[in-house]
Amino acid sequence: MSRAFGQRLRRREVAGVLGLAGFGAALLLATEPATGLVVVAAVGAASLVGPRSRTVFAGAILLLGLAVLALATSRSDLVLGTGSGLVAVAGGAGLMLVRRWPPPRSGRRDGGPAQAREPTARDTWEALDRGEDPTA
Repeated sequence: MSRAFGQRLRRREVAGVLGLAGFGAALLLATEPATGLVVVAAVGAASLVGPRSRTVFAGAILLLGLAVLALATSRSDLVLGTGSGLVAVAGGAGLMLVRRWPPPRSGRRDGGPAQAREPTARDTWEALDRGEDPTA
């Protein structure tokens, strides 16, 4: 398996797990808005943080999904049970797969200001040779 293919596959894993959790959160928003908002916030945060913090968020999502699933079974609420079940499955999948996921992308492009280097004396002379003013 090529490296590029592996990275695309991992990004699809991330999108699948986060999409599953997001769909479950949408169902929770319909029945228990506060719980749904907590799941939406946790899913959003998990997509932005590093691998170790993602593990914590995935565990929290799993526990929250299981707790709400227990509540849904006591109430016999089908929509709440489905949403919390999806959230719990997404949290469990996240816990199993999070170590393979790539770190989040930074906002910079390659060659941006963070990778700029100071001009050397040779750069100054080359600019003069091209007819440019290196002091401008």
